[in-house]
Parts: sequence; structure tokens; C-alpha cells
Amino acid sequence: MQCGSVDRSGAGREPCRGVVLVTVLWVLALLSLIATNLSLGARSFSRQTLNLEYGMQAGLANDAGMTWALWNLQQPPAGAWLADGQVHWMWLDDMQVGVRLQDESGKLDLNLAPAELLDALLVPVQEDSRLRAQLVAAIEDWRDADDLVRLNGAESEQYRAAGWSEGPGNRPFVSLQELNRVLGITPEVYHYMLPHLTLSTRVQTVNPKLASFEVLMALPNASPHVVGQYIRQRREARAAGQPIPELPFNAAPYSAERRSGLHYRVDVEARQGERVRVRRAVLLLRQGAQMRLTPEHALPIEIPLGDPTEEGR
Repeated sequence: MQCGSVDRSGAGREPCRGVVLVTVLWVLALLSLIATNLSLGARSFSRQTLNLEYGMQAGLANDAGMTWALWNLQQPPAGAWLADGQVHWMWLDDMQVGVRLQDESGKLDLNLAPAELLDALLVPVQEDSRLRAQLVAAIEDWRDADDLVRLNGAESEQYRAAGWSEGPGNRPFVSLQELNRVLGITPEVYHYMLPHLTLSTRVQTVNPKLASFEVLMALPNASPHVVGQYIRQRREARAAGQPIPELPFNAAPYSAERRSGLHYRVDVEARQGERVRVRRAVLLLRQGAQMRLTPEHALPIEIPLGDPTEEGR
């Protein structure tokens, strides 16, 4: 007997109703799945569109920050930023844009910095003098041309013993990121050193008028109070249109004002709330009225650019 045919006794009516009910339930379940899929797809598309919009906004804000830095470099000294790495902030709608401009002469050249300056720079991140000596010697063994192991240093044999497939470069560093490939350099040490190093100046000295707190503290006879006070004084002098004061302690033979005004690094960060959207960095070579920009690796997100202030609003 087929569904839909009922004999005189009424037999077959209930089975037929059961088949119809099951069919309706299956159709409802299928429609529910289709609706759920459409809803999830719409949400995903909406999220993607929103992220794309935020990304475009952050990119434009980042470009504005870079232009701000370049504009400052074209101003007379009395009206321009002191290129000592201070972070300047501006607000573009709900986007915060941080710009850090630093003359590279205020940094240590990774290829030429004396061992004692590298050791002093490492003190805040590595208190053990024996471990610092190993790190410095490993850096020196990387940048020299021979395969002779310095005291506490590392050449190919030491790298292999540590399970590394590659040894030191035995040549000058060609990028700051290569520091991360030196035996013994941890992420913590790498992130600490990176903002204070350069490959541009090719001298053993630093310009104290443009150096960061960390680099100034690596100089002989430095103390936190004197260094902090000096940084405030030089920024106040620039804001007042006055000459930058001299370093108030003797840092010879490691301080000199040579090679300043030529090489700069610009770091720009676009934030929305607590979230960093875009980071960008360039190296800038200034030749008279001409500026040559070279894209550079942005600082890792683990390295804070700074805290927003009301400046630039």
C-alpha cells in the first residue's frame, strides 16, 4: 500500500503522516543551516571590510606621520625637532600617530663600536659581567674577517656545538637584524639593543647631543641623574631656540659631533586605541636639499615606540 492510500479500516494513515513530518523537519533543518551559513558569511565579510577600512586608515595616518617628520627636517633648526629620538604624537580622528626622528650619529655603530661601549650598553639588560663579555666577544667575532676565537668569543665550532647550522658572518654586519643571529643574543637582549644601534655612521664615537638616555649611560662617567637632566636641558634649549648645551661630563674619547645631520631614522606608528595598526621605518640620507629615503625594517612590536601625549593635538 502506498502513502496516501487508505483502506476502509483507516490503516496506513499514521505512517503517511510520519513520513510527511520527517520530511518537513528535514526541510526546516536544511533551511536553518542555510540561514546560519549566510549569517556567518555576512559577519565574516563585514569583519573583513572593517579590517580593510582600518588598515587603509592606518596606512594613510602612517604616511601623514612620515610627511610630518620630513617637513620638520626642512625647518630652520630653531623651529624643528631635536632629532634625539623623542616621540612626537598627533591625532587624526580616532587614530594616534607617533613619530620618532633620530640622527644616527647619536647611536653606536654596530660594526665599529668599541667593546667597552657595547659592554656598557648591555648593563641594563645583562647584569652578569661574564655573560656580557661573551656577548660582546661574539659580536666582535662576527664582524671580524678571521676565524680565530676571541677570549669568551664564538666562531664556527662554538656555533656548531650550540646546535646552530650556521656560524658567524666573519664580515661586517650588513643589517641590524643580523644581530639576532649572533650566538648568545636572546630576544630580550636583541630588542633592547636594536633601537640604539646603527650601521650608517662608520665611526667609533657617538654624538652626545643627539644620543638616547641608554647610549649616554654607556659613556664613561655617566650617571642617571646627570644624563636625565642633560636630556631635559638640551630639549628645552632647542624649544627656546638656544644652542644645545655641551655634555656635562667627560666622555672622551667616545663622544664627538662628527657625522651629524646626514643620516636619520624615522619610525612611525599608527594606533587605534590600545592596538598598534601599522609600523613603518625609513633610513634617510640628507644631501643638501635632497633627501634619499630607504625602507627599513620596522621595530618589532615588542619594542614600544612611546606613550601618547597631548602633543600635536
